[in-house]
Amino acid sequence: MKTVFTNATFHTMESETDTHATMTVEDGVITGFDEPADGSNAKTVDLAGAHVFPALIDAHLHMLESIALASMGEQICDIVHGGVEPHNLAGLEQKIRSYAAESKPGSLLIFSNYVSAAVDEGRLPNRHELDEWAGGAPVWIINIDGHSGACSSALLDALGLEDVAPDGILSGPAHDANLGKFTDHLASSITPAALAHGIAHFCNQCAAYGIGTVCALEGTDDSERDRMAELTALLAQRFPLDVRLFPQYMDQTKLQKVLPRMGANRVGGCMKWELDGSVGSRTAAFSEPYADGSTGSLYFDTDELARTVEGFANRGYTVSAHAIGDAAIDQLVGIFERIPGRHRIDHCEFPSEDAVKRVCELKPFVTVQPGYAWIDKRYLHGYERYLSESQIASQIPLARLAEAGVPLCGSTDAPVQSVDPFLQMRGMREFYVEDQSLSAYEALKTYTANGGEMLGEKKGLLREGYEASFFTCAVNLLDIEPASLEGVHAQDTWLHGKRYKPLPDGLGTFVRLLTTRPKKI
Repeated sequence: MKTVFTNATFHTMESETDTHATMTVEDGVITGFDEPADGSNAKTVDLAGAHVFPALIDAHLHMLESIALASMGEQICDIVHGGVEPHNLAGLEQKIRSYAAESKPGSLLIFSNYVSAAVDEGRLPNRHELDEWAGGAPVWIINIDGHSGACSSALLDALGLEDVAPDGILSGPAHDANLGKFTDHLASSITPAALAHGIAHFCNQCAAYGIGTVCALEGTDDSERDRMAELTALLAQRFPLDVRLFPQYMDQTKLQKVLPRMGANRVGGCMKWELDGSVGSRTAAFSEPYADGSTGSLYFDTDELARTVEGFANRGYTVSAHAIGDAAIDQLVGIFERIPGRHRIDHCEFPSEDAVKRVCELKPFVTVQPGYAWIDKRYLHGYERYLSESQIASQIPLARLAEAGVPLCGSTDAPVQSVDPFLQMRGMREFYVEDQSLSAYEALKTYTANGGEMLGEKKGLLREGYEASFFTCAVNLLDIEPASLEGVHAQDTWLHGKRYKPLPDGLGTFVRLLTTRPKKI
């Protein structure tokens, strides 16, 4: 069936100014632009003067966690009037007591988006505080840095982590090495109705922002069998969105459980593939100490890591790895220089000057989340608290890398942050290091053309022969001030030539998914 979309400005993203007035689509593929009417039986869709852009690609998020938190969790902190609320442990206590009182006794309580750097006490609550506030319920507090958290006594006991975290607080390697236990416990607690709710919320929220493809970094190596990730892969094949799975395994047995569902050989991301921690937990590996004298360390011996990465690269895998501090980035760049293929550096927040020069030559794919730095500079001030001026100034030079042709890929790291891509674009355009800010076109390119290039697929551009996945917008994203990105949503999202239909919020979601033909992820 041929469809002609009319009455819109189609921004191809081939260049900043390349636009068309109509676009023709057949069988989910773009077949032409500005074609004269040929008297055929083509369907015409009037887009009412909208601006049209390629559907966005989120290059790095954790889909399973995002779904679980949407189904079973509560965001604990919000930015209100230029500050974080609650701003102290007393406010946190009030919210947890209220939530626990409304929850089924003994149910798992998950609270995400806790901003320890911004609360007056500057810390996570301990197990004894959580026990009192939640009446002995199992509680999991997830810090915004993604690499630290706090548990109540009931949850510590259920996970067998009393000796690992006597005070209930896990950070750095102790946190990251035990996430599989959290995932397994979550899997045993989630109900089909809650899972269906989380899937519907996640997919609908992505579509509301014009996101058509998500790179889902899933799985942990520290559980005996990662059944939840296997279930996620099974269901993701039937999602209305395009899911591209990055299994976070080094374990070959676990990898083989999901590989047959995948359309390309990819591996890595976070969890087992984290080379260091985060700034917020002071576990990112820098070559100099933090402001308080503490130090982060590399999680891998370089030779051991090189053998693992080389083994995957020689078998044709794209490898993706988390590196935030300059020491971790140096380690990964050095390995990538010695192996075949083109791979990914995830986060790449604080590269050394030497690493920047080498990245400009090597041109790996670099996934970035500048929305976090944007928030930190204005509200959290965690970088100021933990890093020296020279470390802060060494943040990834976005403009310099883009000018050198390094493909920066926009992402949210959800659920560490919201899936809102426009917050990330604002962070790119109003970057912490101001002279490294991107133009509106380069910022949007990180979520479109660069993501398509990274995946090696015909998406991310409105081009003849490419998939007809796009979204309509009331404003021209290439011609608005950064502040105007706040609150932007898609009017409609079209995937493979079809308008996105929101998933129902209930068990009907499973019915729809299970009757959908599976596709490679």
